[in-house]
Amino acid sequence: MPKRIGHLYEKMCERENIKQAILCAAQNKHKRKEVKYVLGHIDEFAGKIQCMLKNQSYKPSKYRIRTIYDSRSKKYRQICSLPFYPDQIVFWCVINTIKPVIMRGMYEWCCGSVPGRGIKLGYRAVKRWLDCDWKNTKYCLKLDIHHFYQSVPHDKLMAAFHHKIKDAKMLQLIKTVIDSSPEGLPIGNYTSQWFANFYLEPLDHYIKQDLHIKRYVRYVDDMVLFSHSKKQLHKALKAITEYLKGMGLTLKGNYQIFPTKSRAVDFLGFQFRRGYVKLRKSDFLRLYRQYRKIRKCLKHMKQIQFKTAAGFISRLGQLKHCNSYWFRQRISKNINIIVLKRVIADESKRQCKTCGAII
Repeated sequence: MPKRIGHLYEKMCERENIKQAILCAAQNKHKRKEVKYVLGHIDEFAGKIQCMLKNQSYKPSKYRIRTIYDSRSKKYRQICSLPFYPDQIVFWCVINTIKPVIMRGMYEWCCGSVPGRGIKLGYRAVKRWLDCDWKNTKYCLKLDIHHFYQSVPHDKLMAAFHHKIKDAKMLQLIKTVIDSSPEGLPIGNYTSQWFANFYLEPLDHYIKQDLHIKRYVRYVDDMVLFSHSKKQLHKALKAITEYLKGMGLTLKGNYQIFPTKSRAVDFLGFQFRRGYVKLRKSDFLRLYRQYRKIRKCLKHMKQIQFKTAAGFISRLGQLKHCNSYWFRQRISKNINIIVLKRVIADESKRQCKTCGAII
């Protein structure tokens, strides 16, 4: 067992670390009154958080729960939110301190909600494997965990932290954060995405070291495994199902095992085939609707909204990673991208002026 890490709590309670956590937690939230006030009195609130942590008097606030419809997955999700002060700041303090501990044993192709990785890393891995390693990517197994965030057991998650951390005060604070929700990990907390990846770390090592799956990538709870043998993937499916039962989790029944030669691998918003990549159909339809909306605005000399321009530029960036030369040529003929970038730049300047006035 690797050496456990201690003396984390004292490091977290340093004033500069708390101020950095406040600035990180305030990203993209500068319009909110509460955030404006805290940023305007950052030294005062950093001192309050410091006293709260040193006295171990932090208690999570009551969650505000709202239900949203996720059009991509076609599901209703419950989003939990907490006040900016003190909860979100404390969460950032915790993660900024224990991040090196979590990252130390993280699987190299675990790419969901990890800074510097994300969709781009998973995209590169799957594309390169399908193009360059035909033998070990002959068959694909796609898996998903049923209600993953809601199903993570608190006791087993805390046991995993005890294996890595020996600082009693830090472990107590982590337990307070985890137990702030009656069950599972609440979607919306900054800590949840880190705790989720940390909890599935043993599964990654089990798949690679014990099941000997050579090509495997995970995006939070979505997993793609490649192999030269369909039989090996069926054995891996049974073994993973049993392993997850021991972790208090269950697989969805919609797993798929198929040959990559005759069917695309639908993952991370793309459809991967040997030699080329397409955008997922639902994402392409959204892009095309935004394209028509912007063309209509330009034709009738109407103002293009910031959200429309930013969304289109973002999806256009996604399209650049696909084999879509002719469609991109069509877009460049009918839409002046510079106009959209100017809309985004003007909004960014306005927000920067607002932030500068606040600070």
